[in-house]
Amino acid sequence: MLLPILYSIGIVLLVEATAMSHVPVVDISAFATGDAETRRGIANNVSQAVEDIGFFTVSGHGVPERVMENMRKSSWEFFRLPLADKKRLLDDSMSLNRGYTPFASEHNGSSEGVKALPDLREGFIYGPFDRPNDDYHNSPTAGFAYQENIWPESQPDLVKNFMRYYSALEALNRRLLGVFAVALNIDPDFFTDKFDRHASTIRLLHYPEQETKPSPGQLRCGAHTDFGSHTILMSDDSPGGLQVRSNHGEWIDVAPPPGSFVVNIGDLMMVWTNDRWVSNRHRVVNPPVSMAEGSARLSIAFFVHPNHDAPIQCIPTCLSNSEPVRHDPVLAGDYRKMKVTKVTAGL
Repeated sequence: MLLPILYSIGIVLLVEATAMSHVPVVDISAFATGDAETRRGIANNVSQAVEDIGFFTVSGHGVPERVMENMRKSSWEFFRLPLADKKRLLDDSMSLNRGYTPFASEHNGSSEGVKALPDLREGFIYGPFDRPNDDYHNSPTAGFAYQENIWPESQPDLVKNFMRYYSALEALNRRLLGVFAVALNIDPDFFTDKFDRHASTIRLLHYPEQETKPSPGQLRCGAHTDFGSHTILMSDDSPGGLQVRSNHGEWIDVAPPPGSFVVNIGDLMMVWTNDRWVSNRHRVVNPPVSMAEGSARLSIAFFVHPNHDAPIQCIPTCLSNSEPVRHDPVLAGDYRKMKVTKVTAGL
């Protein structure tokens, strides 16, 4: 079981000890073709960002603009479907792995241990669409991580764009894992066998216009940390957006340049790095009352989850005489299930 620091006051103290008050942009375009010095420079920029604030914006990522734009258009088309059609895509298990998640059905602020008000958003989730039908993926212990996708079959063009985007983000993630390995001074293939059967999901997240005033303390998405290894986010620039907590306890707006992605570290990577890399609290705030009209917002998150049976434990290069192991080892799938239960308020 993980030590309480991951989901208690300890994580707040760790975040407040950071020094960065903005989310830096890192261009990774030269990582694949550059020499060792170039690769090391890019990796160091990433490492500094995630050690300080847990977030960075990635440009030069290689994902075609056309793929990104088609994904945006298809996502908006999905959320414009009649509610009855979307509800046919519900996953009754509430595993946050597949299907439609209705408006105000999640409680992300509850993931830190105190029940929070529901989030003012709806979503749609899907995962790998070409997974083998084998004993590994069908085993009882894997069932929570690997499910059949629940597609809107009446919208085949949307499904094709969703699949293309997933494949493009898988490729980007492989590049990022290579950057991470250099940044951590570990074998370039360290992450390979931890992600060769990954359980990553894409979540389309729609934050509708707020026609009525939210309840006191209610947000589009309550403050939380992500519970995978890391997240790759594409989002709109509209009123009421993503914020990350600064070292002074202030909330900083995250406004990535057009065509870029926001990347943030999750709890499992924080365990791997012995708290060197920060899984930072973040939230999605409501738009100002004066800007509520026309403030509908779309975000598309690629939540990167390792193989469900991947053991997550301190990487040797993150140890020193002054830095003993801070967390007990945990299986990726076990930690995910525990956090999902909190987000869904135990349903």
